[in-house]
Amino acid sequence: MAELLPLITKSLAPYLTRRVWWLAFSGGLDSQVLLHLVWRLREQAHSSDTSFPEIRAIHVDHQLQAASTAWADQCEQQCVAYNIPFTLKVVNVEGRRRGVEDLARVARYQAFEATLGDGDLLLLAHHLDDQAETLLLRLLRGAGVTGLAAMPVRRALGAGELYRPLLSTSRAELEAYAVAQDLSWVDDPSNLDTHYRRNFLRQQVLPQLTRHWPDYRQSFGRAAALQAETAQLLHGYISQDLASLCAEDGSLNLHKLAALPEIRQRAILRQFIINRSDLALSSAQLGTIVEQFLYAGGDRQPQFRLAAGVLLRAYNQQLFCELGVVEAPSSLPSELAWNLHSELLIPGVGRLLATPGGPFMPRGPVSIRFRRGGERCRLAGHAHHRPLKKLLQEWGLPPWQREQLPLIFCGEILAAVADLAVCEGFGAEADETGWNIHWMPEALT
Repeated sequence: MAELLPLITKSLAPYLTRRVWWLAFSGGLDSQVLLHLVWRLREQAHSSDTSFPEIRAIHVDHQLQAASTAWADQCEQQCVAYNIPFTLKVVNVEGRRRGVEDLARVARYQAFEATLGDGDLLLLAHHLDDQAETLLLRLLRGAGVTGLAAMPVRRALGAGELYRPLLSTSRAELEAYAVAQDLSWVDDPSNLDTHYRRNFLRQQVLPQLTRHWPDYRQSFGRAAALQAETAQLLHGYISQDLASLCAEDGSLNLHKLAALPEIRQRAILRQFIINRSDLALSSAQLGTIVEQFLYAGGDRQPQFRLAAGVLLRAYNQQLFCELGVVEAPSSLPSELAWNLHSELLIPGVGRLLATPGGPFMPRGPVSIRFRRGGERCRLAGHAHHRPLKKLLQEWGLPPWQREQLPLIFCGEILAAVADLAVCEGFGAEADETGWNIHWMPEALT
């Protein structure tokens, strides 16, 4: 059995320069052991007059047990004894389509993410038994390589980072340490309820595995680590593909994607959507997207809605993944005055911002208008006026963005087209300080 203090000392050494270590403290065996170990590290550092990160504990009350308030009080008292600041987050576990376990986990991590400051480290006490259970649950769910990597040792979380320093340590080792250190902990009675999938595995299935394969935890841990390596390798290859297939506006070139083998198409599409929306697709969703977008005619503009207001839509053989899509306003303002020195918010449409040092030089009072039809524009350096409609088509601007595109007028003359182009006569001369225009549209249907 490994000595836990040397193990934790070594694993946390790379993080000693972090400003704050947050410790997820449920009061159960695992987090009690981790809190005690981190407290010992801090005491050793202070006794040798060595700097050490600030330790803070965070407890999430899911309000799923009658005794949850009492557990939170016990955790706070324990932190007072260790002189560790304690933060309590009370969350509501709501929803119908997912199980209580999943909903509670989502609410918990949302609380963690909202708490972490820039560069903060969140320590979680997941151990080897947890990893084995997670791997088996995901295998039963039919997960792919990324899912079978189970829980990562570390990953980004909000403004900070999450780290699991005990992931290679078994629960039996943690319990032996707790007994030796005379620690007490909370036993959640719901852990005995075999209606929950993880508890069923823990109570009914894994004891049978232990009888025949006593080292299954270590084997599962190695398998998860190998899957994590494979997933990381694949992610590197797919990222290279995405870099070559994505335009500057973040859209994906469907024509080039269609030329690739099907298995590669699906992997690229899956990662493209994860990168843009943080949503993982089911196999059925991915199949529908391939059918609708890769095999649609060039003149079609298909759409596919995902969860949380995410909308996929295509134009000119480019796939766009847009977040927080809302209904376009039924009417647009006829004209808005703008002085360029402050941000202009256009409710339901977007925001305009101007910063010094760019190519646009207003000549006369500036106002914002929207397309009414028939607008013509003579681009800076060009000899002739051209229909704005044709220019927008040439620039590849999707149709759903055109009607809400702000047109910048000086007096009655079109001076600039959002941040896309400056018209003749409104370019900054060499001795003039012009403006950069920044247009930040909302995603609209």
